[in-house]
Amino acid sequence: MSKTKLELTWIGKEQRPRLEPRILLEDPEKSYHASQKVTDSDIFDNKLIFGDNLLALKALEQEYTGKVKCVYIDPPFNTGEAFENYDDGLEHSIWLNLMYERAKYLHKLLCDDGTLFVHIDDNEIGYLMVILDEIFGRSNRVNIVTFKQGSATGHKSINPGLVTTTNYILVYAKEKAKWKPGRIYTARERDSRYAQFIDNYEDGIKGWSLISLNAAFAKRYGVSPKDVKKFFSEDYEEKLSDFVIENADRVIQLARPDYKSVGQHVRDAIDESKSDPDRFVHLERDNHEDMFFIMAAVYFSIKTN
Repeated sequence: MSKTKLELTWIGKEQRPRLEPRILLEDPEKSYHASQKVTDSDIFDNKLIFGDNLLALKALEQEYTGKVKCVYIDPPFNTGEAFENYDDGLEHSIWLNLMYERAKYLHKLLCDDGTLFVHIDDNEIGYLMVILDEIFGRSNRVNIVTFKQGSATGHKSINPGLVTTTNYILVYAKEKAKWKPGRIYTARERDSRYAQFIDNYEDGIKGWSLISLNAAFAKRYGVSPKDVKKFFSEDYEEKLSDFVIENADRVIQLARPDYKSVGQHVRDAIDESKSDPDRFVHLERDNHEDMFFIMAAVYFSIKTN
């Protein structure tokens, strides 16, 4: 038996649209610059194209194949409604053809570590996902983001059936193995569960000893642990948070793992810790944070960037 890939088929899938070769970017009536130079040193690499998007993608192919870092598209949802500027009620196979051809060009334009974001609702999401799985590869599907787009109010509140209040964003990588998304960090309050402190961090793992975070904080300012809150008064929490950030590798949280629910390597480390309760046991793990054990309790140090 010959191996075949899973794909979605429909009437007219192989009837590719004929694209007339024309470069829209060089047509003054079809291409516009969004900004104007203020000084001769200003550089504008952006292009704003007015016209059929499939022809525009074809026009970009020669110059930008494999160079685009990020693509976001918001295609018609095919809800069956007719709007002033476009018909959102295309026959299903026609809509699939429109999406299929555009997705192929977008795949060509993306660089190896590029990302595609597609905003869609629940009308065609299942079919669109199969199309993108076929073109990008199912293994390169990163996520399906669900976000609240509306509320069950107004005419929706009297709907006798289920009410839709969400939209979706399909996220695909060109090559997931090379995909390295930027991380976004948001501020949050200090986690009070991180309440222990490695007093002698420099002595090495085997010789570590623990004291309470409050005691370490008081020691830093030369006051008694029981008086440190009074010493700082209203500034106590702010000063303590600053102290935690400055000493992130020393501030830890103790937790007791479920022996039956962890892997064999963790169980071995727990057994070793039990046999020598006064010494820390260090378990190195590939692709995960390392774990440390003392009297069969595991801790994780706070990580900052």
